[in-house]
Amino acid sequence: MTVLQVKDRGEVLVLRFSELRNYHGNLALMAIGVGFRVVQAAFAELYGTDAPERADIRIRSGHAGPGFRDAFEFTTRVVTRGAYTVDVHYPVAQYDPHRPQSYAFVISNSNGAAVEVALKPNFLPAVFYDYLKKGREGTMTKDEAAANEQLRSDLCERALTLPQDELLEIRRLS
Repeated sequence: MTVLQVKDRGEVLVLRFSELRNYHGNLALMAIGVGFRVVQAAFAELYGTDAPERADIRIRSGHAGPGFRDAFEFTTRVVTRGAYTVDVHYPVAQYDPHRPQSYAFVISNSNGAAVEVALKPNFLPAVFYDYLKKGREGTMTKDEAAANEQLRSDLCERALTLPQDELLEIRRLS
C-alpha cells in the first residue's frame, strides 16, 4: 500500500511513501498519508494496473493544505505543470466545522476520464479540526501541540494501513 507507479516521459517510476515523507517532512503527516492513498485509488480506478503518464494527470483539490499539495506534486508534478487547482468550496466531504475545506479530490486525464476520491467522514476525529483551528489562532497549549503531533502521526499510519474502502469513497465522474 505504500508504493505506486507512474510514468515520467515513458519511464516507469516506482514511488514509495517513505520518499514522499522525506520530501514533505513532518508538517502535515495525516494529509500526505491520505493524499498518497488518494492518488493510488484514482490511478487504480482510471488506469487499472497500468502506470499513467504524469503529464496526463490533472487534480482539483478541495483542500488547500501543504500536505495534500506535496503528495500530489511528488507523485504527479501537477503543481509544477500548472495542472493543479484548489477549490475549498468543493461541495463534497466538507467536514471541518470551523471553515470551508473539502476532503475530496477530482483526478482526471486528457481523455476526459475523471474520478472523485473523498475521505470517509468518520476518519478524522472532531478534535483534529479543533487543533487545526487553535493552530491557526495561535491558542494551542504545549500539551495540545504534543497531542496534535501524535494524532497526526497516528492518522498517517492509519491512512496507510486501512483497507481502501474503509478510508475513501470513490466515484467515477466520467
